[in-house]
Amino acid sequence: MTSGVLMPRASMSDIEEITSLAGADLLALRGARIFITGGTGYIGRWLLESLCHANRIMNLQLNVTVLSRKPTEFANRYPHLTDDPAITLIAGDVRHFSCSQDGFSHIIHAATDVVTSTAPLDLFDVTVMGTRHVLEFARRQGVRDVLLLSSGAVYGSFHDGIERASESLPCSIDEMTARSAYGLGKIATEWLGNTYGQEYGFSCKSARVFAQIGPYLELGAQFAAGNFIRDALSGESIVIKGDGTPLRSYMYATDLVAWLWAILVRGQAGQAYNVGSDQGISISELAQTIVRTAGVEGVDIKILGQSAPGAAPARYIPDTALVRDKLGLSITVPLEDALKRTIEWHRAQIRESQK
Repeated sequence: MTSGVLMPRASMSDIEEITSLAGADLLALRGARIFITGGTGYIGRWLLESLCHANRIMNLQLNVTVLSRKPTEFANRYPHLTDDPAITLIAGDVRHFSCSQDGFSHIIHAATDVVTSTAPLDLFDVTVMGTRHVLEFARRQGVRDVLLLSSGAVYGSFHDGIERASESLPCSIDEMTARSAYGLGKIATEWLGNTYGQEYGFSCKSARVFAQIGPYLELGAQFAAGNFIRDALSGESIVIKGDGTPLRSYMYATDLVAWLWAILVRGQAGQAYNVGSDQGISISELAQTIVRTAGVEGVDIKILGQSAPGAAPARYIPDTALVRDKLGLSITVPLEDALKRTIEWHRAQIRESQK
């Protein structure tokens, strides 16, 4: 895609659903001045969609500043967001940006590039040093609430007998492999956030985000669900390089954003919260469900690997009891409905591009 390509919008029904789910938390942000890093990524776009809509219909009088490495490109692709009077784009790298504005009340730090291929040392640097710079900015600004987007990757590989990772589970990352850069970086950012919050008196919370699904999800990146949807809609075979047994769970965008607003507004300082669905599905079952939901014929599912006899499947599923008990949150969009909405959105974009 080129920088001049106009990108499709999220569906209004989804945006209105977020406003319904998170209405009280959005109302609590009335008059807020919010600084967002990573606002042009998948999660960031959904945050902006919900903020712009809520600001219009609820008269929230928001001011939202979004840090972007390529603001002109983003503005060309998403003018319905960047033309909104509540939104201001500034250019910069999260590790050393400067901002002439002041008086921010909230910061959402969502900037870590996990879609493109990044060298481990660069990824760790962006993750940790970017967060340090954002927290220094929060300190100077006198910000009262900070939300750091962390990841379920902080848990590393689940130990035998653990079906779902709870926030009380110790973070356990294999520091001997370069592939651990992202998870180790996120552990460090959570420590930084908690320490800065304690030292300088602001409330810093972390959202440990697990696998997601929804419109705006990148197809053809490293996300299995996105790749399967891409192949199903193009009529190509779905190829699973492993044995298909690993278990994942998928959260729809409307639930994701509602949960993030709740954690920002009502989350406890210094607390990390799992953000994702606790209903697991194997990779092979996910592929089958996508083909069935898409209603396509002749799409083969090829599983190239073989599972070891008696081996437990690898898991990446959160325990969500904490957000349920403390913040009253739940999954409102079941997986098949989430897949249906995502598939229909992408199908509509394919039809539009063919006109």
